[in-house]
Amino acid sequence: MRKILALALSLGALGLAATASAQAPRWSSNTDYSAPGARDLPVTCRDGDIQPFAGKTMGDVFGAAWPEVPVASSAHTPPKVLSHGKVIPPRGLEGKWATVVVAVLVGADGKPLASEAICMSDGAFAIAAKRVLANATFAPATVDGTPVTTVLAVPISFRQPRRGASAGSSQE
Repeated sequence: MRKILALALSLGALGLAATASAQAPRWSSNTDYSAPGARDLPVTCRDGDIQPFAGKTMGDVFGAAWPEVPVASSAHTPPKVLSHGKVIPPRGLEGKWATVVVAVLVGADGKPLASEAICMSDGAFAIAAKRVLANATFAPATVDGTPVTTVLAVPISFRQPRRGASAGSSQE
């Protein structure tokens, strides 16, 4: 009887964990846009964020500049940030907290082709966030080992400088 009760409790806990993970919000900042069909997913932000592309898909955001990603026959890997510029807040807003999600169109060569601030807690930080990624380097997405152009949504956080750090230090 104890074994049956223990098994039932274990299965119940697994069911709760599966339900919790299935209900985790899908935001643009945690979406793999290199996956087939992802370009047609809506841009999604946290409640309360400024959403300049509300109701649009990431495909709408970048249009013809973003070619269709071929369907992978065996594997694909998403792009990732290898290096980026310093996180420097706009003048006069040092010490204020903000987060901006910047969608970057990453070329097959790993260079940023275009970017848009798609979600932000404060619109005054949008240009500064885009500057962080303007000269960034990326590992491009690959489909069956071939680099492809795709989109990566990158959250940029502006935080209060740590004691002893200058306002222009990297704060991501």
